[in-house]
Amino acid sequence: MNGRFASLRAGFIGISTSAVLIGALAWPMLFTNSSFGGDWFHHLWFVWHQSLNIRANHVPGLFLDTSFSVYYPQYAFYGGTIYALAGALALAPGSSPATAYVFTYLLGLMAAYWGWYWIGRIAGLGRWFAHVPGLTFATSAAYLTLIYGRGDWPEFLGVSMIPLMIASGASVVKAKRLNVGPSLALAGSSIVFFGSHDLTILWASTLFVITGLIILACIPDARCTIRGPVIARLAGLVVPALLVSAWYLLPTVAYASHTQIGHSGYVEARQTLRATIEIVSWHNLFTLSRANSVYGVPGFALSLPILAIFWALASIPISIYSGRLSTEVRMLLIFSGVTVVIVVLMTNLGMLLALPKPYELLQFSYRLENYVLVGLSAIILTALVVVQKGTRRVRVWRWTIVPVLVVSAIGAIQQTDAYPHAIPRDYVTAGFVGEAFAQKYLDYSDESLPIVDGESLPDLNFPLAAVHSDRVSVSTHLPAGRRVLTNIDTGPYLVQVTGATVVGRAQDGFLVLALDPNAPARRAARHPASTPTETISLGPATGLPIELGRILTVMGMAILAIQIIRLLLMGRWRAAPRS
Repeated sequence: MNGRFASLRAGFIGISTSAVLIGALAWPMLFTNSSFGGDWFHHLWFVWHQSLNIRANHVPGLFLDTSFSVYYPQYAFYGGTIYALAGALALAPGSSPATAYVFTYLLGLMAAYWGWYWIGRIAGLGRWFAHVPGLTFATSAAYLTLIYGRGDWPEFLGVSMIPLMIASGASVVKAKRLNVGPSLALAGSSIVFFGSHDLTILWASTLFVITGLIILACIPDARCTIRGPVIARLAGLVVPALLVSAWYLLPTVAYASHTQIGHSGYVEARQTLRATIEIVSWHNLFTLSRANSVYGVPGFALSLPILAIFWALASIPISIYSGRLSTEVRMLLIFSGVTVVIVVLMTNLGMLLALPKPYELLQFSYRLENYVLVGLSAIILTALVVVQKGTRRVRVWRWTIVPVLVVSAIGAIQQTDAYPHAIPRDYVTAGFVGEAFAQKYLDYSDESLPIVDGESLPDLNFPLAAVHSDRVSVSTHLPAGRRVLTNIDTGPYLVQVTGATVVGRAQDGFLVLALDPNAPARRAARHPASTPTETISLGPATGLPIELGRILTVMGMAILAIQIIRLLLMGRWRAAPRS
């Protein structure tokens, strides 16, 4: 009884402590109306627009429609699933886009912190020391900058899901049978991860595969866990979770090369990488100060957790001495080696520019610091596992991490308190704010069509108010065959045009149409006395990537639902008393 009480008390203290920490890191989001720095407001604006799509059509859409342009394919190429999830959450009773948006940030913080705690418990750490990796990760300067300085919500969610995916995946591997809790955690975190940030998906998956292959090559015990049933269990949850995002990932894969960022964006990305490589200079990374600001944005600090790094470096020889070449020590050395390689890659422009083409879209090398933090947390976790198995004198070393954590927590609170002040988030529905942003956001405009001089062409605009269920029509008295400049901001592969033909694009990316030359003859045959008015209609394209993506998304959702229902029924059956 005393043991159970002690366990409950320790659990309560741990949960309370983590709640206080997360609250301290998130208080500006909870108690202020600021939209902070970077793209924080922009992603809130996108969530709001997706919630409008869902409210009108009951399903998420691929397009962002504004008074500036229609059919801009924002959600076809960037984080479609997380915008859909947050947009649906914004429609819940008593919710709002800002409330749902902030709530997802809290979920990301909790997923990262408790994901690391879960990994620590699986690895054998006690209740107290299992909190250390999550504390190290969540209080790091670059991780908080991702929230307040950069405001990169899709990247934040993608990175935050990594610890929870690893923890729930390890739990599924170790268990004799699938259980509801780990299965839900793995499926949910995978849905968010694969539906978040394209570059995060690419880089994190690549680094995860490389690290996994090294572990399998160097640690025989790890190879013993790779069995057919285990792989089937993991694939049965991760693959359907990936398919949930097929509705936008398939169009991304099929059509990204036609967009501005995919067609000529590699040159711009390389130029941006060259221009910003100085941000990850050693004097910016290896400093105890979090007062540095990038681009004049307060709270944009990229300093590495120096004290935690020193502790990790000191732990390596102690771990080797204590554990020799045990499995845990080998894991420690592998994590250390991979982390060092990421640091070198992050700070070396030549190596970054030599990477294959998709990886060149990194643009800012400081994005790799997130994976340095993942590696550092893994090193600290593994070192704690090794040290706790050592002699009494060696085990004392674990407690030297406490002052490091205290300094990290204080620095994190100070960094959070210095959050950048920006426009109020209530302005999310203010048209002039969003439209000013939309006018300069052209990453996914089409660049595969020939350029047509649109300055001398008459305008044929499709009004925002007339767009319903991704369909809109306008009438014109212009003569048949006449070319017109529209406000359609996508390529013909995503929008279907009736009554006209796409002949090119203007310099700013808008489509140029030629009115159907045969329409007058057809109309005259049907209605001889009709006025010379032509109707141009738009609707979503029905190409194979779009239709197949939707089918695969439904399949993925159905498979996951069947899996979870089956587990729930099996759990109830096992729990039922026998007669």
